[in-house]
Amino acid sequence: MAGEIGRFAVLAAVVTAAYGILVTVLGIRRRHEGLLEAGRRAAVAWALLVALAAAALWTALVQRDFSVRFVAVASESTQPLFYTITAFWGGHDGALLLWALVLAGYLVAGVRALRAHPALQAPATVVLLAVALFFSGMLAWASDPFARLVPPPPDGQGLNPLLRNPWMAAHPPTLYLGFVGMTVPFAIVVAALVTGRLDDTWVVLARRWVLVGWIFLSLGLLFGAKWSYVVLGWGGYWAWDPVENAALMPWLVATAFLHSIQVQERRGLLATWNVALVILAFALTLFGTFLVRSGVIASVHAFALSAVGPAFLGFLAVVLLAGFGLLAWRWDQLRRPATIEAVLSRETAFLANNLLLVAATAVVFVGTVFPAVTEALEGVRSTVGPPYFNRVLTPIALALLLLMAIGPLLPWRRASREQLVRTFAWPAAVAAAGGGILAAAGVRAPVALGVFVLALFVLATIGLELVRGVRVRAARGEPVLTALGQLLWHNRRRYGGYAAHLGVVLMLAGIAGSSAFATQQQATVAPGERFQLGAYLFEFRGLAGAQRPGIDVVEAEVRVWRGARDLGVLRPRRLFYRAQEQPMHEVAIRSSPREDLYAILADWTPDGRATLRVLIHPLVSWLWAGGAVLAAGALLAALPERRRQARVLPVGEPAPSPAVGAP
Repeated sequence: MAGEIGRFAVLAAVVTAAYGILVTVLGIRRRHEGLLEAGRRAAVAWALLVALAAAALWTALVQRDFSVRFVAVASESTQPLFYTITAFWGGHDGALLLWALVLAGYLVAGVRALRAHPALQAPATVVLLAVALFFSGMLAWASDPFARLVPPPPDGQGLNPLLRNPWMAAHPPTLYLGFVGMTVPFAIVVAALVTGRLDDTWVVLARRWVLVGWIFLSLGLLFGAKWSYVVLGWGGYWAWDPVENAALMPWLVATAFLHSIQVQERRGLLATWNVALVILAFALTLFGTFLVRSGVIASVHAFALSAVGPAFLGFLAVVLLAGFGLLAWRWDQLRRPATIEAVLSRETAFLANNLLLVAATAVVFVGTVFPAVTEALEGVRSTVGPPYFNRVLTPIALALLLLMAIGPLLPWRRASREQLVRTFAWPAAVAAAGGGILAAAGVRAPVALGVFVLALFVLATIGLELVRGVRVRAARGEPVLTALGQLLWHNRRRYGGYAAHLGVVLMLAGIAGSSAFATQQQATVAPGERFQLGAYLFEFRGLAGAQRPGIDVVEAEVRVWRGARDLGVLRPRRLFYRAQEQPMHEVAIRSSPREDLYAILADWTPDGRATLRVLIHPLVSWLWAGGAVLAAGALLAALPERRRQARVLPVGEPAPSPAVGAP
């Protein structure tokens, strides 16, 4: 029954989206408020129908209705309820329905948020409903999550064991919230281009929605890295896999937009560039979905493939042609006579930041599609691998880190020598002193040392800016802590941006430390034997077997000492899922701010000997902590500020002082 309800809801959603587009277009042409209201109601109805379809699929999963093909593929009778629920996005059809469900939320929120801007609301509703029509059409005819199996199997195949992890339960929803979040700013930009209303309204609205999507994309990338670290058992968190790259590219472009939009707000520059970034960010989310679902490029994340690739590619082509076609049509209207006046200015720094981020996107794009291109041209699939990405992107990352330190503190229009000395002398001295101390302490890896020095420079600039702000308020008689709290709260966008930069610094330090100074050893040992890695001594105590529902478990007990200090026991495991006949690692991790101990049970012999692989990853926990700080900072920056509304400055109007710019 749930399957029939879901199928009906999907088909009704297709009809509703088409109806909503038709009446909204007619309402725009005839300026008929009744038709426009019908279009808005159709948008809400589409969202409710998709929610009904999602509820039907969840019901079928929980009821273990194996006559529904998706349920039979993604679940089994012994599967825990939690993973039966998260199996919703463990297969292609359910993942596409999750995308539509997230879009339903954004569609309703977007249409509602645009009520105050009726000129933009109607065309934006058409765009949102067009995207809704595409996805519900995919669910109806190309990727039906309610397709039946006749006769139904007695039991399901079960969720892929790699997906039975809490981080995978969180990773797809947050990533989709980020991906689909780029739909609303795209709709706003298209509406502004179609109507010719290219004043500051779309700038304020688009920034807010891009920031929301960017926050979720950041969390999705972070959760995915954590899943890779704890589940895949290879000791790393990022492998430049095509699916990872697919999520990174829109994040890079959205990051560029969040910086360059400030130049448009303050100086009225880069309007054309900002429109292009929004279109590109949305297109890259579709391209990412195409990569994940088409099977064109091999990936360790290829859990669920289907034949929807050509449809996505066609839709992507329509989006690019329509978006950039409209941009070309309004090109003259978007161009401003104002120019960047000096190299040493904030707008120059932000423009350089944008060029680097777009260049990084291009590098990732080329490395991602290279295997498909070589296969198409030469018949042989060639990959470029991590060395290509690391070699090309490392200098770009270092340059971005430097710009992160100096960009937000440069004044608009131009900087004088006195301003530069006053702003950057102390941070430069701190960074130089810190670099000298690190070098004396034995840090010799050039890239890692460069990252740490630049990170100190960024931290010093942020700290100095914060101290100056607190001193100004404290001079008025406010206690220091009160002054600090008031400063942060009343400048949420500015200091939220600084916090996001702080998060990036921590993450880059974690990446540099874990990449440059990681060590590992593999040893085959009998019970009671010991081996050393760095300052750690490992003693293998023996193997133990156990059974869980549907799973055979082999566990190794490893005692760890650092000098004379007993650090306790690590228990790496190997799991064997009977139904899927698939082995899987369950790594043991002892984490501290200084470093992670990471143990893997690689193999064992019938006489009880075990092959253990242990790794030491310095500063990995900084990566996760930095991600949390970044998300918190971005959330703070997203909160509205009552006392100032961003607006595009008319050409010739003096720009604000450096202190008012938000990073």
